[in-house]
Amino acid sequence: MTVFDEFNEVKRKGLPQILVIFGDSKEMVQELKSQLLTFVNFEPTDLSQSYYDLTPNNSDLALEDLESLPFFSDSRLVILENLVNLTTAKKTILDEKQLKRFENFLDDPSETTQLVLVLYGKLDSRLKVVKKLKAKATLLEAQELKTQELIQYFSHETSLPRPVLSLIAAKSNDSFSVVKQNIDLVQTYALGREVTVDDVEKVVPKSLQDNIFALTDLIFKGKIDEARDLVHDLTLQGEDLIKILAILTNSYRLYLQVKLFQEKGWQENQQVSYLKMHPYPVKLANQLVRRLQVSSLKKGLADLIQLDFAIKTSAADKAYLFDILLIKLTLKKN
Repeated sequence: MTVFDEFNEVKRKGLPQILVIFGDSKEMVQELKSQLLTFVNFEPTDLSQSYYDLTPNNSDLALEDLESLPFFSDSRLVILENLVNLTTAKKTILDEKQLKRFENFLDDPSETTQLVLVLYGKLDSRLKVVKKLKAKATLLEAQELKTQELIQYFSHETSLPRPVLSLIAAKSNDSFSVVKQNIDLVQTYALGREVTVDDVEKVVPKSLQDNIFALTDLIFKGKIDEARDLVHDLTLQGEDLIKILAILTNSYRLYLQVKLFQEKGWQENQQVSYLKMHPYPVKLANQLVRRLQVSSLKKGLADLIQLDFAIKTSAADKAYLFDILLIKLTLKKN
């Protein structure tokens, strides 16, 4: 069950007296906050609802709202965002007296007041006030969704077909915020018509993983100049050679596994199930290694592992070492 499923259950039962939305995924916390504001029909002019993005200047006013009885309705909703005292971030918004006032509310919350906390980061479970909060509150922790959870969530939120969402998720490295941005991008490009896989290929920017697949394709085809140009472009874009090397090594490891699967006659769905990974890179790997030899892939993987060791232990320039191996991988017979 994802945090969005948990929030749907909260909405079904009704907003609890104290609700905490928190987590390391800022974008997912913001998405939950947006859904919350819609659910409660938040309106800034409604005197029974208060929202504070906490700062030192408005903290006393926020606490007064929390402590006060409602005047024009039977209940009051107070939403506090960025009460960083409760998280593991080494920052404070409330001073000791203010934090004590907040703790007093937790000890004896008014039956007419509902509190929602929106926090970015993990709760600091060592704090006494957090222990009290956990005992009283309903907690919704925003954690990054897995591939199938992402696809399932956005299949409910959009009309995009699952193959399109699957490809977007793969090209977005399964990042919730990037998936959301890329969905907006392809929908804008499609201008109201049904979005296709081709649209995704044309519009969604290439990820580093996509570029590594392109690099290995050039390596396997012996196109040394194009391979070196691509690595040069990636470093100009700010990608670190160590990171490129790590992904390239992992890619070679996947290629070797896929080639061995092919020789056993395994289909792509069997490979995906065994590897427990997204179908997209497995599909690309199957296309890339079809005409390659197992011995060549083993040698390439060993060379990449050796390069990683050399870069970490040698005084030689890492760009020089990487370039030498790139030439070696590209010009050898596969």
